[in-house]
Amino acid sequence: MIHKILKVSVCFLFITAIFLPAHAQKTKEWIFPTVAFNEAETSKLMEPGTATIRGVGVIKKKGKDHFNGKGGQIILFPVTPYFTEFLELKKKYRGSKKEATMSNDAFTYRVQGRYIDDQGHFEFAHIKPGKYYIMTWIGYQKTKTKAVQTGTVTSYNVYGYALGSSPIYEDYLYNVDVENELGVFVEVKDAGAVTNVVLSN
Repeated sequence: MIHKILKVSVCFLFITAIFLPAHAQKTKEWIFPTVAFNEAETSKLMEPGTATIRGVGVIKKKGKDHFNGKGGQIILFPVTPYFTEFLELKKKYRGSKKEATMSNDAFTYRVQGRYIDDQGHFEFAHIKPGKYYIMTWIGYQKTKTKAVQTGTVTSYNVYGYALGSSPIYEDYLYNVDVENELGVFVEVKDAGAVTNVVLSN
């Protein structure tokens, strides 16, 4: 499976918004790495090679495995000082009003992959030896409980007068769609090598 390196002008802020859950799409303060992006060095890292990375992406919840469907997206980035700082900022500001992001130029240097089946298998071919970071998003359903009032019960005294009433509740189960981001570092040591990797929580 051949993956072409994308070198196009895209808006990373827009792409990032797509990846975020709907409830997280609020106004953010975008934080960029302070390290200068070296396009020439990054371009050299992304030159075609003869190695292959194969793996599986899976979310494990309560003894059940969840996979992305065939065609789901998975992305490979070369590890550079710029990208390393981006990951550090991403971790630092997770859950806050600030959000780490990259410049358009930095984001275009990636390999856009797809899952090849419904069991989470993927492959990146024609890779040079080097260090990479693989990132993906896997969704699953989380069951929650909500108490819903279904009626009331009234209490009376011995003379038959109502003393008061209290609500009656029943618990209802419902499913919520959740999406988790997974990432893993992988090092390709030799030309022509096949490197296996697992992305999991």
